[in-house]
Amino acid sequence: MSLRLPRALRTGILGLVTALIAALLTFAGFVGPTPAHAAAAPATSDPVYHAVSGGSRIQVAGAVQSGLTAASSLRVENAPRTVDNKTADANVLKGVLEAEAIQTRNSTKKVLGGVEVTSYSRIAGVSLLDGLITAKAIETTATATIRGDDVSRKGRTKFVGVKVGDTNIPLNVPKNTGITIPGVIKVVVNEVRGQIGGDALIKSQATGLRITLLESRDGLRQGASIELTPTMARILLPVPIDGEPAFGYAYSSRVAAHVGDEVNVMSAPTSIVICPAGGTSGVPLENAAARAVLPGIVQARGLGNYADATVTSRKTVAKMQAKIGAVDLLGGLITLDAVTSTARVVKVKGKKTRKTGNAKIVGLTIAGNPVDISVRKNTVIKVPGLVKVVINEHTPLKRRPYDGLAVRALHVIALPDAPEDIAGIDIELGVAAAWVRP
Repeated sequence: MSLRLPRALRTGILGLVTALIAALLTFAGFVGPTPAHAAAAPATSDPVYHAVSGGSRIQVAGAVQSGLTAASSLRVENAPRTVDNKTADANVLKGVLEAEAIQTRNSTKKVLGGVEVTSYSRIAGVSLLDGLITAKAIETTATATIRGDDVSRKGRTKFVGVKVGDTNIPLNVPKNTGITIPGVIKVVVNEVRGQIGGDALIKSQATGLRITLLESRDGLRQGASIELTPTMARILLPVPIDGEPAFGYAYSSRVAAHVGDEVNVMSAPTSIVICPAGGTSGVPLENAAARAVLPGIVQARGLGNYADATVTSRKTVAKMQAKIGAVDLLGGLITLDAVTSTARVVKVKGKKTRKTGNAKIVGLTIAGNPVDISVRKNTVIKVPGLVKVVINEHTPLKRRPYDGLAVRALHVIALPDAPEDIAGIDIELGVAAAWVRP
């Protein structure tokens, strides 16, 4: 098998996109035990290295109720590459899960004779199901490696101060250990799974805790599944798409601080959803959360982001949408009742790309002053000595070979003379972007 390492499968749109072009809902279901080391199937082209991880995920009846928190994703054809994400004070589904911090990272690196792809997740300060499960920290890693015609995988989780009911979990636990609280929950601890062949040359999955509800509680129905620190690393061959690929993402908020030439991500994209390149197969993807909180900076409720795309040999349509309920920024300096941002692209074979987008904002106030919701795109309002606010910001995505549009409902940027506690702050709210490769 050739392991020549060509350029990345997809590169730069707004920087963030390079790391996010994988669909975040591609964790496969259980496929049974497979060996951790085997010969790879014959390859007809260069492999693709794909990894995705999150702090948590909740599903009810097979449908995603809350997508991957603090998700990060990598899909490339080369090494070394690294992407990461982090967030603080996560609250999922009105307190079903609370966590002080989540960090995820996905990477590729060259190893002797080949390439290794690694998926990592860490969650800290956890209270789940009204304190039924608590943890100081859970840290999970999954790896998949290819060396010539050999592939291998491994996965593991470390536990610090983890308690399930009355059971204390030690630092290291044998893989796929089961714990049951009769009539309440069933838990798989240090879950490790994988496969060889099928949709991947090799796939490695590891999850710190997988909880199944044996009764309805905390607003979730019996049978609901909760994952803490789900990770996946896989090596696969690219699948041709019949038409022009669709690209896009939507997220509720993102906070960064610019200090000199450095950018510190204070809160990574919340409730992000990514558009699969081959479309959504007639079923829109959704990622929702009850609220996002970064004390003193952002308080937002009712987060919901959506991807809807169709791809055929003649026509590609991609629509991304970000919806948020009540929002409070910078301690009440900026407030609003609701916002919806939409970006849509249509590409018909042989014709120019059509791009449309808009942000609808209800009840916007800045420094106590109501703002007319019918303002034009890219309207700028300054609060002297504090921030500049760009309303309904439209950014063309014209970096070759891509063509599309990004919409931010609000883009809040600290002014040069802003006080120290908000110096360099950069807040994005209600972001949707869609594009194609004409």
